[in-house]
Amino acid sequence: MSQMIPEELEEFVTITIPQEDGTEQEFAIVDSFNADGSHYIVVSRVEGDLYDDEAYIYRAKETETDVDVEPINDEEEYKKVIEAYEATFENN
Repeated sequence: MSQMIPEELEEFVTITIPQEDGTEQEFAIVDSFNADGSHYIVVSRVEGDLYDDEAYIYRAKETETDVDVEPINDEEEYKKVIEAYEATFENN
């Protein structure tokens, strides 16, 4: 489901992430966090002035000039990351 971008998201940083089909997709970075010694970003798809209300989590690694993102393909890692992200809301 797509929605108009609310004002609080208009200032978010966007990132372009290559997709499995070879295309590139623009995402708004919604949040970031650390878990088990790795850094992760939470993103939402952006198209024009619409954003997708589904969130996706990628592993992120900073390089000297950019940020490399990697999908989380390991099911166990994904479960741990989701639990760690959900815990950030419980602790606030």
